Amino acid sequence: MKTENKFCPVQLELGLEEEACLLTPAQRRALAKKFKRWARQLEVSAFIMERRALPPKPRLSLRAVPQHRSRWN
Repeated sequence: MKTENKFCPVQLELGLEEEACLLTPAQRRALAKKFKRWARQLEVSAFIMERRALPPKPRLSLRAVPQHRSRWN
């Protein structure tokens, strides 16, 4: 079986080119869609991890008093 030498007019990063060199355009789109989904998941998980690393907000020592009762004072 003869393999075609596929010419791609776009220059990709070396690591990405190694992964995508034998992919068809449809396969490249599917891979791009998967990477976008993974990137979004990584962003969300990093956001959650950063939020958990923050110290908790201090709670108020006094309870909030309803306005109609605060007028009594």
